Amino acid sequence: MGKKFLISALIAGLLGTTVLSAATKIDQQDINSINKYAQDSNPVDIDDQIEEDIQQYAQKNHFEFGLDEKRGKYFIYAIESVALKPTDPDFVKSLSVGYEKAFFSAQEQFVMDIFGREASQKESQLFSDNSTDAREFASDKKAQGATAKIGRIFSKMLTLTEKSLDKALLKLGVQPDEISKLNKKEKKTLFKNQFIAQTMKVAYGSVSGFIPIKTFVGKDEQGQYCVGVIAMRSPKTSQVAKDISMQRESMIEGRGKDIKNIVPSDKKLLLNEFGLRLVFDASGRPALLAYGQWGFNAKGLGSYMKSQAKNSAKSMAQDMADSMISDFVNGYLQANSTTKRGEVVQKVLEREGGVDGVVTDKTIKTLIDKINKNAKITSSMKLAGVSTVRRWSTKNKYGLYVAGVVRKWTFGGLSAAKSVQSGRAMKAKAKHEKKSYTRDVQGSQEYNTVNDF
Repeated sequence: MGKKFLISALIAGLLGTTVLSAATKIDQQDINSINKYAQDSNPVDIDDQIEEDIQQYAQKNHFEFGLDEKRGKYFIYAIESVALKPTDPDFVKSLSVGYEKAFFSAQEQFVMDIFGREASQKESQLFSDNSTDAREFASDKKAQGATAKIGRIFSKMLTLTEKSLDKALLKLGVQPDEISKLNKKEKKTLFKNQFIAQTMKVAYGSVSGFIPIKTFVGKDEQGQYCVGVIAMRSPKTSQVAKDISMQRESMIEGRGKDIKNIVPSDKKLLLNEFGLRLVFDASGRPALLAYGQWGFNAKGLGSYMKSQAKNSAKSMAQDMADSMISDFVNGYLQANSTTKRGEVVQKVLEREGGVDGVVTDKTIKTLIDKINKNAKITSSMKLAGVSTVRRWSTKNKYGLYVAGVVRKWTFGGLSAAKSVQSGRAMKAKAKHEKKSYTRDVQGSQEYNTVNDF
């Protein structure tokens, strides 16, 4: 509201100037300056911008997040910040991890929403002591005789160091435990108003058939990257995952095309591809494509060591891609979280140095904001049917090396693997008929629409 009022005031001021002076007029440059001021005065964080793009994508494709009852599908999204910036040589690795974290977060939310259980607790406490002896400590009533006298002596000898005073008191025959009591800080609560709310959640369920359908990678003017992922699970995707797990032909079919025509041939386009895709191959049967990326730092390396670093990065990218396929086929996720929130306002008296020590009043206001979350996915599968579509490496626009591997799982590949295992010749499957930064957000290419599955 404040920003709109300020912009209106600026426009009104320009209009008023136009009335007073015919030589002054509002032109496009004035309007651009106002718009730029409005943007600069309240910039949108990059994660918020990605979230807006995600919402627009959902509106454009006419689906709702959560359980879309009209479609019988579950849609969810998650956004994660990338820890490192492009100035760091490990940025490529951090970006890949950022994608995995975003998709993992979406899986976690899905399992918690569908299979989760929750227990919550809220409690409040109010205590107030306005008694006539409210400012007296418990030790005041117990202190008497020699102990009280020692307390007064202690308060009058503050100029001595604590160690020297302790030695002096020991020479006078005072027991060490009594000296310890005199040095102890005492505390008394006069007022306390406390409210604490705690929520505990736990979930365990299958994430098989859970696929990303769109990825967003954005950066702001400072080079801060964020990754957003839209994911979906439907009866068809779950059935495909079950069929792959049981290594049997699927009844799910659709119009597709050759895998080599689906995977981008341009390495620069491959830089925008992260994660798993469920597509239809040339035979019309479901197939899985998994894009893995990792980085390596070749600075200062000779040709041999650079080649080894590149191969290691490709090996990491391949394992990343294979784990995505495995999670889709029969992944199980276990998650639990505990949150604690509230506030505590209290007034306390503190005294140090015995009965004659200085008493201080303190008002303490504490806000409680704690989160403790744990989640893990476990999965396993036979690799029969998995093969490599492409291995590649290139430099991104920041001059950092990126290594990638594209893996696929197809029913044709499964048949070929079984034929090799049994020693029989494979029969062909008949084709089915059917550094300075600018703000931007890049989206992965779309392999199919949200209606395909």
